[in-house]
Amino acid sequence: MKRNTAELKERLIQTGIKEIEDHGIDQLSLRTVAKSCGVTHGTPYRHFESKENYLKVVLKRLSAFLNQEIQKKIDWKAYARNQLAQMGFNFIIFAKDYPYFFEALFIKFPFKYMKVTQDTISLDSDLPGFAAFKRIVLELRKEEGFTNSEAETLFHFWSFISGLAVLANSPIGRDLDNKAIQTNIEHMLDVYIKGERS
Repeated sequence: MKRNTAELKERLIQTGIKEIEDHGIDQLSLRTVAKSCGVTHGTPYRHFESKENYLKVVLKRLSAFLNQEIQKKIDWKAYARNQLAQMGFNFIIFAKDYPYFFEALFIKFPFKYMKVTQDTISLDSDLPGFAAFKRIVLELRKEEGFTNSEAETLFHFWSFISGLAVLANSPIGRDLDNKAIQTNIEHMLDVYIKGERS
C-alpha cells in the first residue's frame, strides 16, 4: 500500500508539471490533475493537504529542473565571469524552451520566496536555480573586487538576465538568435565590471 501511495503522489506531481508545461500555472487545477490521474478530486488534498502545499512541491521540482538546465556546459574551473555568461545564456534558453516553466517560476510564482535586505538577497524557499546563480555572482564579486553591496550586484545581474529572458520570449525578441543573446550577455558583463572598477 505504501508503495502505491508514493507512486500516486509522484504521478500527481508529474501530472502537475506536465499541466504547467502545456497550459501554464494559471490553468493548473487539482481537479484536472486528479482527473488525469484517474482519481477522485479529493485525492490530491489527502497527499498534499492544500493546493498551496501541492504547488510548493511542484514548483520546487521546476526549480530543480531549472538548476540542472542553467548549469549545462559551465566550466567550473573558469573565471566566475565566464560561468555567469554561460549560466545567463542557459537561463534565456530555458525561458525560450520552457516558457510556461519560466512564467511559473519568475513571473507568476505565487509565493514570496526571497527576502531582500540592504546587504543581500536570501531565499525563503528551496530554489536551487537561484542559489546557483547567487553563488556564481558572489564569486564574481570576489574575483573583480566589487565595492557595492551584495544585494546591489545580485539585483543588477538578476534584473538584466531575467529582463533579457522576458524580451527574448516576446515578439520583440523572437528574432534574437543565440549569438545575439550571447553577445548581449557578454557586453552587459563587460559594462558592469568596468563600471565597478571606475
